[in-house]
Amino acid sequence: MSYYKQLTEVDNTGGDVWIHKIEGSTKGTWYCRIKRENAAGYFKKSLKTTDMYKAKTKALQYWVQLREAEEQNVVLAPRNNFRALMKEWFKWKERTGTSNVALKSCYYQFTNYYEPYFGAYNVANVTERAYINYLNDHRLQKAKCPNMRKKPTIRTLDAEQANLRSFLRWCFIKGKMRARPDMRRVMKNEWWITEKHLVDWDKPQRRDMVSMKTYEAFRTYLRVVENRRGDDTYESDYQKMSRRRMHFYLLTIYNFVARAGDEVLKLKFEDFAIHQSEIQDDSFYMTIEVKHGKMVRRNRTHNKSLTYFSDYNYLGYFETWVEFLKELGFPTGPEDWVFPVVKVRGKSKYHRWRESNELFDGDYKPFTSQGSTRFLKTLKPKLKAWMKKNGNLTPRIEEEIDYFSAYSVRHMAIKNLITESDYDFHRVAERANTGIRMIESFYYSYGTKPEGRLVSKHPTPEAKNMERYTGGQLAKLSTMVTLNTSKKSKRKGQKK
Repeated sequence: MSYYKQLTEVDNTGGDVWIHKIEGSTKGTWYCRIKRENAAGYFKKSLKTTDMYKAKTKALQYWVQLREAEEQNVVLAPRNNFRALMKEWFKWKERTGTSNVALKSCYYQFTNYYEPYFGAYNVANVTERAYINYLNDHRLQKAKCPNMRKKPTIRTLDAEQANLRSFLRWCFIKGKMRARPDMRRVMKNEWWITEKHLVDWDKPQRRDMVSMKTYEAFRTYLRVVENRRGDDTYESDYQKMSRRRMHFYLLTIYNFVARAGDEVLKLKFEDFAIHQSEIQDDSFYMTIEVKHGKMVRRNRTHNKSLTYFSDYNYLGYFETWVEFLKELGFPTGPEDWVFPVVKVRGKSKYHRWRESNELFDGDYKPFTSQGSTRFLKTLKPKLKAWMKKNGNLTPRIEEEIDYFSAYSVRHMAIKNLITESDYDFHRVAERANTGIRMIESFYYSYGTKPEGRLVSKHPTPEAKNMERYTGGQLAKLSTMVTLNTSKKSKRKGQKK
């Protein structure tokens, strides 16, 4: 035991309590070492004194506190306070592959809301009663939470509490608390909140919901206006690729009603499939098998992918995009990215090594949601100036441009399914791969014909809305995506 110096037993403790110094320490501080009864190992803590008599007195005090805590099934330990375990939890989440977006959100909630209140708490004392006190005395008080920008909704509080409950479950699994955490959801116990006016009880609204006119303005601008930088007299291939990639990204989200981000951006050509229409010959729709995104991660123990369906016009957009990629020299094989980015390499400060390059093999990597957000941020002032020059900029459209995001396109697609296609909520939820409750909460006001949605109506496409494709066009695409012909064409003896 060379680590311990002057190891001394404390009297009248039955050999459970010892004090010692650390070998090689110049301060000469005493430490205590107390045997646990409800967990493995020892309780260890600095006594912060160099006097032996004071050290024994403090050690006895900790011994009494430890035994009282053990009678209540609390694992008392110096590192079992909320603040210390919170840091360990974040490191654990990083190691287990939690997305950067989710990790950043959790970190913001804990550092700004939970840590200032629960920081010195033992995690076993973070009970339902403690959480109720936290809500009324801290979280809903602007003076206590200066970073709070506006009144939280009940959904916001519920999402924050879900992260807290996840943290407490982790503490229980790691043996940091003896009793399993038992905390009910705040959304189902709104009576916990004593000052009702401090919570925004209005129906949840999507701030990023925009009109079809704003969405069409983004599409038109990205399609026809060159993306020049500064005083450039022409559009470089890099700038052209950035513009066309964003255009096809928005088109894909709208046509498939998919979620913005990894669901779309990490698609490969092998994830696409072409299906021949059973209604009219030479007309096709496409499907994508999504293997990334939050819903795939959340359901990875059950469903390993999600399937989305396009409309009948998407195949033409897809073919145009493939031809554009080939024109610029991008690979279009089955295992290649649909939204590729060339890996930047070099020794200059502008082409320094990037960690993201190591995450993917080859010379290309997928476009990221952060990159799309940066591109839209620089695009918005140009779009407003272009619309103002053409006399199309209204105050409402200008406001919608400011908070437009890629996710706005999904909201627009869901809204149009309800208002234009007369889909019932069940079919909308199925098409968008989301829950019926989500559709009812955020999009119910757009259902202008409730009686017409009582029976599911799958709209029959008319000939004028369905493009026809020749065998030559499909033969080129079949080398990179799956081609499924209709049952009717097989009965006629057509080749598969």
